[in-house]
Amino acid sequence: MRRGFYGGTFDPVHQGHVQLALFALQHCGLHSLDLIPCHLPPHRQAPTSAAHRVAMLELALAPYPQLQINDLELSHQQPSYTVDTLTTLKQRYPNDSLCFLIGMDSLQYFTRWHRWQEILELAHLLVVDRPGYSAEDGDAPELLARSQVTDLDALDRHAAGCIYRLANPPFDVSATLLRQNPTGAHPLQIPAVADYIKQHGLYCPAVG
Repeated sequence: MRRGFYGGTFDPVHQGHVQLALFALQHCGLHSLDLIPCHLPPHRQAPTSAAHRVAMLELALAPYPQLQINDLELSHQQPSYTVDTLTTLKQRYPNDSLCFLIGMDSLQYFTRWHRWQEILELAHLLVVDRPGYSAEDGDAPELLARSQVTDLDALDRHAAGCIYRLANPPFDVSATLLRQNPTGAHPLQIPAVADYIKQHGLYCPAVG
């Protein structure tokens, strides 16, 4: 099976996250796609509580049973690193191809990720375009020259290590604006999530 995984804080989850996940699921022929909320991200301030973020994910994904929440990282009491998560997932699914979804912004500094070489020994990377980020910058050119594939079947022929670029629409997956103005109208906002934010008074005062 070709299993997809999409990690992030989802703080809060919004339409950009959901539509990107749906696009990857369909375009890459994934048998499943799990969204993995991070408990303690290593490179940013502590997010909203895991309970709130999972509750908002449940509301956002309710119409899409093909998308599932994976709570693997939420039991961690230390920062969550992708390599550790993928190691556990590979133990669970030793015969499947693991495909990890990241943005072009992340590929540009991928060699600064914790034990990045091991990530490529455990999984393939599905790289989505992000507005304002080019495949010509940072680590991206060297990584793509070495590992990019254009044939999805390569994700099955190779155990790991392939990089596949998705020609996705320009989904905005930054939640910063929603945290800055949680009660304002925004095209990325999911109504059920907006109601939850208002009900629980989240993101007030606004995050800078």
